[in-house]
This record gives sequence, structure tokens and C-alpha cells, in this order.
Amino acid sequence: MTTVEFAENTAAWFEQAGLSRFEDFFHFNGGTLINRNRNRDVVKFSLDAGGRKKTLFMKRFFHPHIKDMLFARRSFGRLCSQAGCEWHNASILLHNGIGTYRPLCCGEHMLFGLERQSFLITEELPGRCLSEFVGQSWAQTGRYNKEAVVAAMGRFVRKIHNAAVSMPDLYVWHLFLETHDEGYGLAIIDLHRMRAGVKGESEKIRNLGALEFSMLGEYFDDALKDVFFDSYFGTDFRGDKGLFRQKVRHRCSVLRKRRHKPVY
Repeated sequence: MTTVEFAENTAAWFEQAGLSRFEDFFHFNGGTLINRNRNRDVVKFSLDAGGRKKTLFMKRFFHPHIKDMLFARRSFGRLCSQAGCEWHNASILLHNGIGTYRPLCCGEHMLFGLERQSFLITEELPGRCLSEFVGQSWAQTGRYNKEAVVAAMGRFVRKIHNAAVSMPDLYVWHLFLETHDEGYGLAIIDLHRMRAGVKGESEKIRNLGALEFSMLGEYFDDALKDVFFDSYFGTDFRGDKGLFRQKVRHRCSVLRKRRHKPVY
């Protein structure tokens, strides 16, 4: 069985472009292919939306892993496609005022309750990927602004955890940075392993360990990491801050032993 779901008032945009059935989207060959592996691809394309041009991204899942299906069942209490997971997770974040991509359309091809294929279309986020910004502009960024960026990161991650959300894939390259008059704002992408309703400290430590693993030392020195954690803790953190940070560092060191050093 195939289904296609649209965000409110968006179906006409896609229908005007000849996209309405699951097959129309899944076999769409327009736009620009920007990423592909054996399990999924990502296509960037433009669409006329009520007289305005919008830049969209479509992520298509071809060969879902059994482990991903089991993760979805654990998260939602039922089997759910990879695209469906991100569709629901994005809605949870936006409902809690947490920046992420706006989901516009989701399609699923299910067989006997198991995912065969799925796709998700989202609107382009404003700002820049944080790892791109750091890799290209960090050296020219003043100390004050560097501290402002990592302080905004700390507040953003704390907001995620205050919403009882766990982000196992909390890495610098999954964050987007936007500049506002009042400072910096963050958004997060790649939500298929996100879990809602999680309040335990261990999940927070795993999330933060992953983030610190991705905060390369040549860009984020110890003083900047102190700024990040001071911002994350705020004035209402309950618990031993020193012990908490020690646990995060241990998690980070485990990842460094298991994985190759990332490159921005």
C-alpha cells in the first residue's frame, strides 16, 4: 500500500508540478542529486509555491534496515517508515519551538506493515550548516562571536533535553546556524533516530558525548567548551556538574576510539 501525506495547504504546489502519487515523487528525476548511498538519496529542487519560488529537499529511502524498523517501533510503539519517523519527529520539535526543517510532504510504500520505500520533502533551512561555517569562517570569526555561537549551541541542546527529546546523532554537521539581530539561532536536521519522551541522564550524556566528539579541538578549545557547558547548565541544572561533564568526556573518548576523526 502506498500513501502520500501533505502539510496543510501544500498539496496544490506539488500537483501543479505533476507530483501527486507516490510513484511521481519516488521516480522524480528533476532537480540536483546532492547525496546518495545504497539506502537513500537526497535531491534538491525548486517549486513554485503560490507565486514564490521555494527550494526543497527530498530524501528517498530505498532499502531500510531491519534495525531501523525496530528502532522506529521502539520510538513510536508501531512500525513506521524512515520518512515517517522524520515527519513525526520534525513536528514534535516544531511544536516545542525547536528549530528544524519544515516537513511538506511524506510518502510511504508499506507491505504487510513493513517499509519498502519512503520519501520526505522538507523546505530549505535558512542559515548555514554549522560544520561548513566553522570549517570556512571560524578563523576569521572573533572570539566574542565564537563564544556567542557556542553559548547558543548550549542553550539549544538544553532546550532539546528539556523537551524530553534524545538526539543520538547530535553532531556539528547536523546543526544549522542562523544570524539574527539578537544573536544566533540553531536548527537541527537528520531526525530519523530521534526519540521523544526520554528523560534519563544517560541519554543526555550520550547526546553530548556525540556532540563533543564532533567539536574538533582545532576549532573548539577547552575554554569554548566551558562556555558551551555553562550555557547548557544555565542556572537551574540539578546535579553534580563536574561529574556530569566527566561522564560526557568519557563518552566522547569512547567514540574517538571507535570512529575516524571527522573532517569539516
